[in-house]
Amino acid sequence: MKKFALLILISLSIYLVFRFLLPLVVPFLVAAIVAALYYPCLRKVYKSSDAWNGPRKRLVLIFWVLLFYIILFVVGIALFSLLFEQFHSIWLNLPHYKEKMLEVLRVCCQRTDVFLNVGQGASLAYVQGLMQDVGDVSFEGALPKVTSYSVHAAGTIFAIVFEVVITIMATVYLIQDYEKLRTRMIESEWGKHVCHMIVKGKETLGGYLKAQTIILLCNGLLCTLAFLVIGQSYYLILGPLVALLDALPILGAGLLLIPYAIYLLLIGKVGKALLIVLAYIGCVVIRQMIEPRFIGKRIGMQPIVTLLSMYVGYRLFGFVGFLLGPVGVLVGKEIYDVVSA
Repeated sequence: MKKFALLILISLSIYLVFRFLLPLVVPFLVAAIVAALYYPCLRKVYKSSDAWNGPRKRLVLIFWVLLFYIILFVVGIALFSLLFEQFHSIWLNLPHYKEKMLEVLRVCCQRTDVFLNVGQGASLAYVQGLMQDVGDVSFEGALPKVTSYSVHAAGTIFAIVFEVVITIMATVYLIQDYEKLRTRMIESEWGKHVCHMIVKGKETLGGYLKAQTIILLCNGLLCTLAFLVIGQSYYLILGPLVALLDALPILGAGLLLIPYAIYLLLIGKVGKALLIVLAYIGCVVIRQMIEPRFIGKRIGMQPIVTLLSMYVGYRLFGFVGFLLGPVGVLVGKEIYDVVSA
């Protein structure tokens, strides 16, 4: 009973930390991760330089921290610009896509009329009436929310800028005092346990990210090749997009591949639809083969425990919890071993 009560207490504590404390310290956590990974690299580069041991060390560290975040910002802007251009292209071609959808809708409604033995065009008229009603309701409901969303967006932008500034400042301070903080943690008893959990957590995160990267590359290559074979013009966009969707819990690659396969089937392109279905099956098989076993092996947990922790984490905290689930289990195990020893 004592062990069971201890497990319940540790689980509740981890839940409360992830729910309430973690969002408050995200900038400092990101800064700590960047400092821990960045500082050893800089030390290797400058270990034989006078600037590393002299008063210019702080300036060197500040310069490289700012350069790191500037590069990150430029890459982010470039990716955002690329996505914006693609969405702009889709918006310009929206009438064409709308006409394609109407063609598919007409075919479906014609077959429905024959199946239900009703007058020709009855199903299409009914569906168009429903679409018109939904469009009117959506438009009326959207107008009052435009101002509210604009104000909310402005507040969100300010919050993001503020978080970024805090993260950069925290990274500068942490990387300047990295050696002192590391020495204090190693010398203290609680610091040793924290360092041990950090190492285990890094293995967990590293194993998870490596597995997801392998899955992302495999699924992205598979779907890109499938779209290329069927002659899809946007194969370089749709392939990576499906791979990214596959990383999302519950949704997965089927969110795009299954409707697209149905669309191809309705317009009579059975061979292409079959190829897209095979690509979807391939994505599912790749994830089921790599994810549980690879992550479980890296973090020392059984695949079923790893899968359960990711599912529970997702149900509690959403997509972030999908990543934090195995970490929470590992942290709880380390705390239990220390307390019960």
